Amino acid sequence: MPLSIAAGQQLLPLQARQPGHLSNLPGLHEEVLAAVQKLRSGAGALCVYGEPGVGKTHLLLWAAFAHGQWAPYLDCRAMQSADDSVLDLSDAPFLCLDNIDAWAGTRPREEQLFCLFNNRMSKGLPWLVSCAMPRPGWLLADWDSRLSAFTSYRLERPQESQLDPLIHSISARFGPPFNDALRRHLLRWETRNLGELSQQIEEFQHWLWQRHAAPTVVQWRLFRQRAHG
Repeated sequence: MPLSIAAGQQLLPLQARQPGHLSNLPGLHEEVLAAVQKLRSGAGALCVYGEPGVGKTHLLLWAAFAHGQWAPYLDCRAMQSADDSVLDLSDAPFLCLDNIDAWAGTRPREEQLFCLFNNRMSKGLPWLVSCAMPRPGWLLADWDSRLSAFTSYRLERPQESQLDPLIHSISARFGPPFNDALRRHLLRWETRNLGELSQQIEEFQHWLWQRHAAPTVVQWRLFRQRAHG
């Protein structure tokens, strides 16, 4: 029997998003992965940086949910107005702060980052941050100095051999994993920007769910034609 869908109702996949495990995160440099693993079980501060779409957010989300243990994850782009709520994260056992460059040039926000750093370091609590490349110009010299002291890793744009398992992983987060033919199609014809590609895959899986269809190349082409139409 077909489902009756109310106007504006959003249908979500029944399959739960798979939790992250640092040991099976594909497509990222082993050195970065080992550093995040060590950080999560220890202390200190780590910054991953790179151009848009290289996988910074992908890495931080996986780290936040590693081993089934949730840790606070905050995208600084989503909090542009200054308030003190970010300081509530000072006592979190592990913290992931994404896109901190979005707060560059706003002194109240930079002061909050500076206070957050001091609070967490005084308590020996680890945190993982991401930043755009090239690094922005910070107004607060003290914060710029603290950030320079972070252990830093530059993420490069994934190669095809890295993208294939990443696409499989991303697709499985939102629905049925993509087969070889569909992954090859995406590798040949779609963007290499992981942020844009992840959004397309999520929207595609929801679109398939509404139509009770399986992920195939034909369905992807229909989805993309609809998006461009």
